[in-house]
Amino acid sequence: MTQLAAQNGNVLPSPEAGKPMELLHAPGEMIAQRYRVIDTLGQGGSGITYHAEDTQTKQAVALKALSLHRLSDWKMLELFEREARVLAGLKHPRIPKYLDYFHVDTPQDRSFYIVQELAEGQSLAAWVEQGWRTNEPELRRIATQLLEILSYLQSLPSPVIHRDIKPQNIIRRKDGQVFLVDFGAVQDTYHSTLMRGSTMVGTYGYMAPEQFRGQAVPATDLYGLGATLLFLLTHRSPAELPTDRLKIDFRSQVQISEALTDWLEKLLEPDVADRFSSAKEALAAMRRKPKASPQSCSSSSTPWRAIAGVAAATLVVVGVLNHYKYPILSAIGFTPRAMYEGIMGGDIETVKYYLDRGVHVNAREHQNHTPLHWAVSNNKPEVAQLLIDRGADLHIRYDADGHTVLHIAVQHDTKAMAELLVEQGADVHATDNFGNNCLHFALTKPNTSYYYGMSLTGRKPSRDVVEFLITQGVDIHARNKAGQTPLELARSHQEVADLFYGYNSTD
Repeated sequence: MTQLAAQNGNVLPSPEAGKPMELLHAPGEMIAQRYRVIDTLGQGGSGITYHAEDTQTKQAVALKALSLHRLSDWKMLELFEREARVLAGLKHPRIPKYLDYFHVDTPQDRSFYIVQELAEGQSLAAWVEQGWRTNEPELRRIATQLLEILSYLQSLPSPVIHRDIKPQNIIRRKDGQVFLVDFGAVQDTYHSTLMRGSTMVGTYGYMAPEQFRGQAVPATDLYGLGATLLFLLTHRSPAELPTDRLKIDFRSQVQISEALTDWLEKLLEPDVADRFSSAKEALAAMRRKPKASPQSCSSSSTPWRAIAGVAAATLVVVGVLNHYKYPILSAIGFTPRAMYEGIMGGDIETVKYYLDRGVHVNAREHQNHTPLHWAVSNNKPEVAQLLIDRGADLHIRYDADGHTVLHIAVQHDTKAMAELLVEQGADVHATDNFGNNCLHFALTKPNTSYYYGMSLTGRKPSRDVVEFLITQGVDIHARNKAGQTPLELARSHQEVADLFYGYNSTD
C-alpha cells in the first residue's frame, strides 16, 4: 500500500512517490561492532528495518536504520527520534521490547538506529499472501489482542496514537499470538499539544478520514484496526472496496455474523464522532452479547401514511444531497481519499470520475494544496495534464512561502513535468517570498542545511533541469533576499557550472 507522510508542503518518501531506498547494510555486515545483519525485514518512509543478531547477547533483534545523508525531509528524522522516545517508555507483552537507540558516524554520513526485540512470526499481510484465511472466531481473537494493545497505549499518562495500523505492521505467530510493530508514524498527545503544525501520516486504504486533515485521535487507530480486519476477511485493500457516501460498503463482501458486521461498521465510520471513542469501549462492545430482535409492532398501531410521507421526503432530500455531495465537500475542503489515491497512482479514470461528479479542480485540502500540487509532487504528468485541461490554476501559491507548482517540479528534478507546466502557461520567472526563482530552487535544493555539525548538501542539481531553465530565460543574475544569484550558486556545483559559461556576473 502507499505510505504517505506530508509536512509543510513536502511529501515524505513513499513507495508510490519514488524508488525504494538503497539498502544501507548487507547481510553479514557489522554495525557498531555489535550487531550482525542477517536479512532485510522491510522498508518504508521512516527507515529500513533489518533482522540482526546482537553478538553480545546472541539475541535476535530488529534493527531500524535511518541515514542522515539520504534524508529528503527533516520531518523523517523528527518522526524517527519520536519513535525511539515513545518506544523507550512502552512496556507491553505484545509490543516488542525497546533495547537501544544510537548513531554511527562515518566521514560521509551519520546513521541512526533503533533496536528492538524481534517479534516471531510473519505479518498479517504475509499470511494472507500465502493463502491463509481466517474465520470469525480467529478474527475476534486477533481483534481482542489488538484492542488490548491499543487500550494500553490509550491509557498511558501521555496517550499514544500509532497512526499506521495495517496488516504489514501486525506480526502473527503460528500459535495465533499477535504483536504490534513499526511505531514510525507514532504520535503522543504531549507532542501534539505542545508542537504546532500537523503531519499527514499513514497508509492509503487504512487511513481514517481525519488523517487526511493531519489530525489523529484515539479513534483513528480504531479505523485502522477495522480496515485491517476487513482486509483479513476480503483479502482486498479497503481502498478497493465500494463506498457509499464516504463509508466503505463491505456488507456484501464478508460472511460473518450480523453482530460482528455492525461492530466492524462502527469501527469504520468516516466521522470520528460515530466511532467508538476508545479501544476499551470497542472491546466491551465486541464482547457484549447481541440483543434479541424486538417484536414487530402491530399494523393497527403504525402510522403508515405519515411514515410514507416522511420516507418520500427523505428520499428527495437524500437524492439532492447525493447529487451535490462532492461540490459541497470540495467547498468545505474535503476531497475524497480515493481521488488522492488516483492522483498518487496515476489513475486517470478515478480522477476523472470525481471531477465529473463535482470535485472542484482547485479544491484545497488541510495543507492548502490542490490536486495539481499532488500530481506534480508525485510526478504524474498525465494526471497533471488532465487537471490543467479541467481548469487547474497553475499560479496558485500553495504555502506561506509563496511556492508554485513549478517550484515543486524543479525541486523534485522532474524536467518533463517542468516542461509541461511551462508549456501550459506556468510563470517560469515566478519567485517565492524569499526572492528565489526556479534556478535558485534547482541549484540549492530545499532542506540543505547543517545538522550535528555536518554539512548536508542534499541531492546534486539536475543538469537537464538547470539547462532547461536557462534556455527559458530564467535570470541567472537575480538576487534573492539573502543576496545570492544562481550564477554564484552554480560555481560550487561542477556538474552544472559549465552551463553558465559565457555569462558574467553583473556586479
